[in-house]
Amino acid sequence: MPPLTIKFQCFIPNSLGKPIFDYFKNQKHFNKIKNRAEFTKKLKALDSNGYTWLPEPGGSITDNYFATDNIDLHDESLIHDTRLGFHMQIEPEKIGDFSYMDNVFEHAKHGNGWGGVNSQHSGESHQVKAYIKREPVSYIDTGTAFMESGDYIYTGICKDKIAAKRSKEEPLTMNFENKLLGTYYHQAGAIIPKDSTVFKISASAGYPFAEPLSPNIDFELEIQLTKNLTSRNITINISGWHNDFPAYELIIGNEIVYNHNPAKFGYTGPTPRNLTKSREFNFSKWIRLEDWEVRDIDKRTKFER
Repeated sequence: MPPLTIKFQCFIPNSLGKPIFDYFKNQKHFNKIKNRAEFTKKLKALDSNGYTWLPEPGGSITDNYFATDNIDLHDESLIHDTRLGFHMQIEPEKIGDFSYMDNVFEHAKHGNGWGGVNSQHSGESHQVKAYIKREPVSYIDTGTAFMESGDYIYTGICKDKIAAKRSKEEPLTMNFENKLLGTYYHQAGAIIPKDSTVFKISASAGYPFAEPLSPNIDFELEIQLTKNLTSRNITINISGWHNDFPAYELIIGNEIVYNHNPAKFGYTGPTPRNLTKSREFNFSKWIRLEDWEVRDIDKRTKFER
């Protein structure tokens, strides 16, 4: 029987950003840039990496841009760049009898299995600096001060290399409890095996180029799995909360069962408000194990082609 996979991923959709070249091509003085061909080439080279870009909060103070992730909502690629997230694999037989010896985090970013401080449950952030520099051609001596003459030279400045950095992460925490939640008829004194496991998972990571000033992205989930091996089914109940930014998706098997698009709520980028405001959600699903096996095998074969 294949494992039950549960993924929770938050990411910055590439539809929120745009090519970095687009931020400059329509600027008033773009055609006056003395190194326009070289500047254009560098900007388009940055765009060739598959990212789109957003101005870093602070605007012209920093002239920095940060990359979105190379994914958008409703994309078929279920494993992709993320700002924060986890991937779990649960053996159905272990539900109700789970132990810390059963390592459920199987994603490559979880080097030690359980998370922990800086255990790389978030992806790298990417940043670049680009701007148009204006310099006066000459100065006029007024007798009391030197003033710019009004004629200027414009130069396009663009860093050749994309900076990549990972946040100083909070631990990916996971606690669990095995419970008996079903109703059973049995003889007095009989020991009834527990049929449910409840996982509580939380994670937090920030924007590494602005730490400790930028608010962290945070989420917390409670995942309740209840099995009934007599009728061969599993009930999944997931509830929790996450910030209003960025985008979030919950995936069970190969199906996106919940997503949150910040653009739907008018957010075009990160702000102190949407990084600190929380949104609750919940989801329930009933799985018949026979159907799960067939669907999982079919989907896996499809994605491996």
